Amino acid sequence: MGKRIIFSNYHYLAALLHIYTGTFRMAQIAELARLPEEELSFHREQLDFMTLVDYLKTRFSEWFRETILMLDFELKDYVDIAWEYTKLDEMVQSQIKIPLLERLKHLMQECQAKQEVGKELDTYDLNIFRRLMAFFLLAESIRPTLSSRLVKGKALPVAEKSLELDKFSSWQKENWHEDELLAKLVEDIKSRTEPFL
Repeated sequence: MGKRIIFSNYHYLAALLHIYTGTFRMAQIAELARLPEEELSFHREQLDFMTLVDYLKTRFSEWFRETILMLDFELKDYVDIAWEYTKLDEMVQSQIKIPLLERLKHLMQECQAKQEVGKELDTYDLNIFRRLMAFFLLAESIRPTLSSRLVKGKALPVAEKSLELDKFSSWQKENWHEDELLAKLVEDIKSRTEPFL
């Protein structure tokens, strides 16, 4: 962002973990980043640290959007991704959701126009449409929002004429153990960050 900021890896991790603000308390973020809570509280009052937090939220959101747009996943993996998305900071969720929903709306309209003249979207756009539908159908099943009107009410009927989405649209939150999923997320963060600290 045009500003040179240098912190230790612990501080970078603490800044990055703010993507989970609302799910993790500050004490949990401090513990995961291996920092004293008082030190994290101090840094949260400093402009440099909060600039880093905002920058990392933005970069993470860009990475998350690209991942959804460009990669295919199995149903279980889409469920994990959609669930973790619902655990992200509200600002991060918005930075992910708004551009992706705009893309979904555009593809839905384009697909509908093609269907009306007996044609299909090209393969590239159809793949992106499928990925977006899979992600949003699951995210809205896990934590419904007003976006369900677009995703399930408008886009799904159009998408079902060109895509096979039954396993995503019929998925239900069965055997859902939120505490176990959060504990696994914490363990994953610990094991993946350990080599860098």
